[in-house]
Amino acid sequence: MTLRLFGCVCGQFHGSAEGMGMAGTGPVSVPVPFYVLEHPDGVALFDCGLPAGMVDYDDSYRQALRATDIDASLTPEETATRHLERLDIDPARVRQVVVSHLHFDHVGGLREFPNAEVVIQRREWEAGFDRETAGHYGLRKRFFDLGHAVRLVDGEHDLFGDGSAVCLPSYGHTPGHQSLRVRSAQGDHILVADACYNCRVAETRSFPDYSDAEAMNRSLDALLALREAATVMVYGHDPDQWGERPVLPAARS
Repeated sequence: MTLRLFGCVCGQFHGSAEGMGMAGTGPVSVPVPFYVLEHPDGVALFDCGLPAGMVDYDDSYRQALRATDIDASLTPEETATRHLERLDIDPARVRQVVVSHLHFDHVGGLREFPNAEVVIQRREWEAGFDRETAGHYGLRKRFFDLGHAVRLVDGEHDLFGDGSAVCLPSYGHTPGHQSLRVRSAQGDHILVADACYNCRVAETRSFPDYSDAEAMNRSLDALLALREAATVMVYGHDPDQWGERPVLPAARS
C-alpha cells in the first residue's frame, strides 16, 4: 500500500473577513482542516483540529473567543475522532501527530490520540513553555501539555524515511511553525498550514499582527518556490478549498 492522504474539516471559525485574511468587511466562516496519512508503517496525522469539548456552545474557551468577536463551531460529526471512525481507523492506532504549531485549532484534538507521538519543531515546543513567548503567540498548554511522547525535530524531517512525507520549517506565524509536503496516491501536496491562511494571503501577504511578518514572508517564498507543475498548495483556512469540491478526499473512494 502506498501512502494515502485524506483531508478532514474539524469545525469552523466565524469572524470578520479582515481578521481571517479575506477580502471584504463582513462576517465570514472558514474551515479548520486536519489531515490523515495512511502509510504502510502506520497512521499519522498532520494537525488534529479543534478540541472535542467545543461541541458544547458553553465551552469555556469558546466563550473566551466570543469575547474577542470570534466564534468556533464544531458538531459531533466533525470531531477528529469521528472523522477517523468514518475512515475505519481506530484513533488508538494513530502512531504520530505532526503538529504544524501549538495553536488550539491545530492541537486541540491531541487528547483524542493518547498513544500518538507528537512530532514538532524544537523551537515551537520550547516556545510553548516560555511564558512570555507563549503569551504573545497564544500557545495554551492546556491543549498540548498532555503527557504525549514528543519527537523534537530541527528543520526538515522525513517522517517515514521514504520521502513521502517531509516536514518543512516555515517559521513566522509562530516561532517554530512547520508545513508538510506529502507525495501520495492523490499527488503532490504541500500542506501549508498557517504559514498562509488562504490563496489571497499568498498575494497580499496580510499576516496576523502578532506574527513575525519578515519570517513569514521568507517562509512563504520558500514554500512557493518548491512548487512543481502538479503541486497543490493546501492553505491553512481557505474556504474555497473545502467547498463542494474539496481539495482532498475525506472518505475512501
